[in-house]
Amino acid sequence: MDLMGIKRRFLRRKLLTTRADYYEFLASLLRSSGGKLKFAQIFESDAARYANQARGAISAIWLEAYMNNGGNLADTWQGWMPDDEVAIIRVSQSAGGDAIITALQDLARMARLSDKIKSESMMTLAAGLIGIAIACGMTFVFPIAAADQLKSTYDFLPLDAWGSNGKRFLAYAEGIKSYWLLFVLVIGGVLGFIFWAINNLVYPPVREWLDEKFALFRLMRDIRGAMFMTVMSTLTRKRAGVMFTLRQSLEIFLESVRTPWMRWRVKQILDGADETGGIGTGAFDTGMISREMYFFLEDMQRAKGTAEGFEATAAYIESRLLVNIIKRMTFYRWVLLITAVAMVMIMFSWLFGVIFEMRGAMSAFLATG
Repeated sequence: MDLMGIKRRFLRRKLLTTRADYYEFLASLLRSSGGKLKFAQIFESDAARYANQARGAISAIWLEAYMNNGGNLADTWQGWMPDDEVAIIRVSQSAGGDAIITALQDLARMARLSDKIKSESMMTLAAGLIGIAIACGMTFVFPIAAADQLKSTYDFLPLDAWGSNGKRFLAYAEGIKSYWLLFVLVIGGVLGFIFWAINNLVYPPVREWLDEKFALFRLMRDIRGAMFMTVMSTLTRKRAGVMFTLRQSLEIFLESVRTPWMRWRVKQILDGADETGGIGTGAFDTGMISREMYFFLEDMQRAKGTAEGFEATAAYIESRLLVNIIKRMTFYRWVLLITAVAMVMIMFSWLFGVIFEMRGAMSAFLATG
């Protein structure tokens, strides 16, 4: 990656942490100005006012892109803002009028919700990595160091005089020494595959099974499904007298999606369109969202129609389901950390058992010597 690419990644990381406030700032500015201020003017002003800050550098890049693409805000923000948020901008700018202002307000709320979920996810991931590191350390590193210390402490005691527990401990440590590289490659390969597969694996039989049966993949599916329902409630809302069909909303959303898994899932929904091109609730029964989300969506659309059904479903998800997902992540963190502590206790128990056994073996050896 070149220097410019590194700079853009750094700037994007800074932007994402403050984008909710920025959305609100833009919405307030546009509404208060009565439409007299344009995005090009805002970007130009920010580029000058914050010339030595990240905001100024980003605004300068956006200004150039905005002028070159004919004033397309969605294209300007593509790659900078999350894909689903860009999709909402793409729909809103097509609606015209004050739709973009309403969309920016919706995006501020969604961004805060997304950041909360991301924060919980990162904490769960950190707990998982810490747990894996502790478990691997106690399983593969600790026995080698402990075995060397035992051999040094009891160097006067022949191996034949060691007890069965001690011999197994030494054999285990020697096995790790012989195959440590294989262990590292296997563990690294498994972790690497999991991180790659979360976003990229779309082979239907395998991915369907993982999303339903494997806890990590099911959790990620539920998080993305919940956020997707929130996006759909925004995309299908009537804006400035314009209301897109469900198919149009999905197709516009698809234009901004870059993640292979999300593109595959959205295409599955589009493939479920009936012969007239209409998309019913049944098209969403693809495994992209949990059964609970789907059943609630089905009931709400039957009772209120498409747009209001998505709106009610999104409200239910935000108030109930996302809270439950956060609780699940908290539970998983504790499970991972408790598992790591259990590994520590198991290895120390084994070592203490060996030490206790060695005392008896030493007494017997000295008594016969």
